[in-house]
Amino acid sequence: VSIQSFKDELERRGHEVLVLCPEYPKRDRSIPEPGVLRFDSMGNSFSVEDRLVHLHAFPRVFMALDHFRPDAVHVNSEFALQVAARLWCKARGYPFLITAHTNWEHYIGNYLPRLPKPPLRSFARTVMRLLFGTADILVTPTAEMAEVLRSYHIRRKIRIIPSGIDPSMFVADRREAAAWRARLEERHPVLAGKRWLLFVGRVTEEKNVAFLVTALARVARAVPDAALVLVGDGPGRDHVERLAARAGLANRVVVTGYLPRAELRHAYANAEIFAFASKTETLGLATIEAMTAGVPVVAIGIMGTRTVMRGDNGGFMVDEDLAEFSAACVRLLKDPALRAAKSAEAREWSKQFSIAAQTDRMERIYEFAASIRRSAMSTRRRVTVKLRWVYRAVEGFIARIGLP
Repeated sequence: VSIQSFKDELERRGHEVLVLCPEYPKRDRSIPEPGVLRFDSMGNSFSVEDRLVHLHAFPRVFMALDHFRPDAVHVNSEFALQVAARLWCKARGYPFLITAHTNWEHYIGNYLPRLPKPPLRSFARTVMRLLFGTADILVTPTAEMAEVLRSYHIRRKIRIIPSGIDPSMFVADRREAAAWRARLEERHPVLAGKRWLLFVGRVTEEKNVAFLVTALARVARAVPDAALVLVGDGPGRDHVERLAARAGLANRVVVTGYLPRAELRHAYANAEIFAFASKTETLGLATIEAMTAGVPVVAIGIMGTRTVMRGDNGGFMVDEDLAEFSAACVRLLKDPALRAAKSAEAREWSKQFSIAAQTDRMERIYEFAASIRRSAMSTRRRVTVKLRWVYRAVEGFIARIGLP
């Protein structure tokens, strides 16, 4: 979402943008993707939803970059495509520009739950230090993520640029939103007549979704028509649904699965509250989306949520305390005037995260990267010759082992 938003805004300003990314088996190939190239990928045992670009696709990545001849290369992945882009940048004399989106020290234990967490976290810190500490230009979405990187003794200058939101994406027509809700209630009749606490995102342990189910049990005692709607999917879905059933909340908790992005505006339009309990967000795009749509937020004030809300702006930022979280939800559900005031406040507060404002800042980063490239042109031939072995080594290795 972040990359697509920046791409759209940059193209509106006259830039030419090419996105290189993995192929996904279930992607609808009938939908055109101008300015996007996808490469053969494989799954992994750690996160079934994430894909790793095959090594044998690297030469095609290199050729795509050679053909496009970019002014700047911006990496938004820590995995296979990051390796390919780094090799190409080194061989071609480009500065390596990367955004650190994910705090892997906190996430890695969820992907490898059977291994002891202290050595896993130490390993994640080491990898992040090596990866981000060697970048020529380093960007993070929040000051909190920048502090995490500095705690790893990364001394690079860190530029903080939040992901931006296109406000027009979250303006919903009332009749269309009502028709969309009617269709959803046909699939999930338990939602009829309910008032929604909405969550949008991956249904995983690191998103702390189980906390929302437990909080709903408290909210429902005071507000009998309250329900929790989880828009998304993920490896934690079965656990959440079992937890809801054990708590007697099966008729109040619905996991919709992923929705087309164009439908998200309707989900927000039908929500009373955006409920968010994640403690590991580097920013929290969904929180900004909810505010942009005028949905008051109740969220745990840790990491990216603290950056976005900075207190009770657009809702209530609370501690990781079930009683406090539930009470904030009940206040908004029982007080229409308070909810209306927080809704207006959320829309106003979200304006600072508009994609136009953030693209202004990102453009300056790209101009700086291009200037480094231009200033290095006099030494380009020497650098390219010196490092060409990196570029060729991958192709030679692939040829020797006979990959297609």
